[in-house]
Amino acid sequence: MAVIRYESLLVEQALAREYAAEMEKTLKSLAGLNDIKPLIRSFEKDFAQYIGVKHAVAVNSGSDALKMALMAAGVGAGDEVIVPDLTYQAVALAVFYCGAKPVPVDVRKNDLQMDVDGVKAAVTKKTKAVIAAHMFGRPCDVEGISKFCRDNKIVLIEDVCQAESSQYKNRMLGSFGDMAVFSFSYYKPLSSCGGGGGMVVGNDAKVDRIRGWMEDWQNDDDLLRLGQRFAPLSFMDLVALKVKFARIKEIIASRDKIKALYEKELTKIKGITIFKDRAGAKSVPQNFVVCSDRRDQFMKFLTDHDVVAQKPYLSLHQMSVLKGLDKKNFPVSQWYAETALHLPLYSFMSQEKAETVIQHCRSFFGAK
Repeated sequence: MAVIRYESLLVEQALAREYAAEMEKTLKSLAGLNDIKPLIRSFEKDFAQYIGVKHAVAVNSGSDALKMALMAAGVGAGDEVIVPDLTYQAVALAVFYCGAKPVPVDVRKNDLQMDVDGVKAAVTKKTKAVIAAHMFGRPCDVEGISKFCRDNKIVLIEDVCQAESSQYKNRMLGSFGDMAVFSFSYYKPLSSCGGGGGMVVGNDAKVDRIRGWMEDWQNDDDLLRLGQRFAPLSFMDLVALKVKFARIKEIIASRDKIKALYEKELTKIKGITIFKDRAGAKSVPQNFVVCSDRRDQFMKFLTDHDVVAQKPYLSLHQMSVLKGLDKKNFPVSQWYAETALHLPLYSFMSQEKAETVIQHCRSFFGAK
């Protein structure tokens, strides 16, 4: 059997002919590449309806979406933005981009998500916004955080980059906050073949402002004010997204099948900690996180048996730009950093490959 990788081209290969057909059809419908804007607006309308919100905006990346969401929220120098310590580093960098200070909070050990108690403890007079990141496909305490932010007039931005299509209490993640950001990078359920991102926004004026920023490429003064050029979704990414969007239920079902198999079998193995959905949540996995005190030896064993697992990226308190934060204040994210491993899980992954991964896990931990 070939190497089992977390990053698989299997879904792209399966849809290659559909990509080609969609590209040919779309190109023939255009008089020029500038005519792509109505096609992007059509996708935005469909995506907004899918999430259950009023407006969506298709952008160049999830990182750009987060920067523009913070800017639209009025975040600037002297402000603080509460973020989970266990998240992708781009979250903190987006806050720095606006001249504000990220304030990391620890996560819960039962699901690795931020909760309202952590947010409440971190609020100061300088708190302008909260970025509620849903990690590993699972919802954070979005209901509690949303209510607290509304009651205290704090802007809530949902980071759904790792949880697109996941739900909480039959509502799509991204529909709880003032704004939400998404990533369509290549390993997500709804993905392009490369990059792309999206935003959902409930405020008409904010939508117009965000779209204006993406068209401020001709004015030097505007570019200097923004600090970069914000680009819309590219043509190639749009084509891939349209194809996958038509197949999203099938893609989600393929991931759910592997998730259920991992949860059923890995729960039986002593030495591995796994995480399951809490009540009311329906997650679409973008990876499968396990923790083990023997993480490094476990990873080497898997690698030696042609299973490519991944170590986690840095928690925010480990970033040099945030040095001075005491790791004792982040016991859960520190534990995750020292013990976590992401097992392969991707769209259209075969049951045979998942069972091979499970068997190697059993072998390492001496399970039957």
